[in-house]
Amino acid sequence: MKKILLIFLLCFLFVGTFSSISVADQGHKPYVGSDAFERMKKLVGNWEASMQMGQETMKMKASYKLTSGGSVLIETTHEGTPHEMVSVYHDNKKKNLIMTHYCAEHNQPKLVLTGMDNNKLMMDLSPDSDIDIANETHIHSVSIQFESNDKMSHMWTSHKEGKKDMVVKMAFNRLK
Repeated sequence: MKKILLIFLLCFLFVGTFSSISVADQGHKPYVGSDAFERMKKLVGNWEASMQMGQETMKMKASYKLTSGGSVLIETTHEGTPHEMVSVYHDNKKKNLIMTHYCAEHNQPKLVLTGMDNNKLMMDLSPDSDIDIANETHIHSVSIQFESNDKMSHMWTSHKEGKKDMVVKMAFNRLK
């Protein structure tokens, strides 16, 4: 029995060692994106945000995770709640930052970078977004202000019936 266990353990270690070498050895270079995407990549980790909703202050958990060889950043907000949402950031072929927001409103607005200055990114609804602007409530613009490596603020602007509806400001702190 000990002999079988020892053989199994050696096989497991052998396969684990060489499979990880072959994956790392596939010639994939680290992804280097646009300046905007490289700034967003620094958000990887867990965050907590405070936001004003009417006269009430709400807390929210959020996380940022890289995937797809470091070329995609997944933002998950309102983690663990029925209102959980995901936004996916990546560069297009021209190295322009794009974000698709998978919204609790049951739509997926696509936003594009419209400006970046100092420590602020600004994104607006893309002309090719699959949103009926006149009839769908949707996120229309987002700005992200990087205050330090551990602090940032977001401003999300929604539109309803073709007009500006609500602006939600969130103050984020990195959880350690």
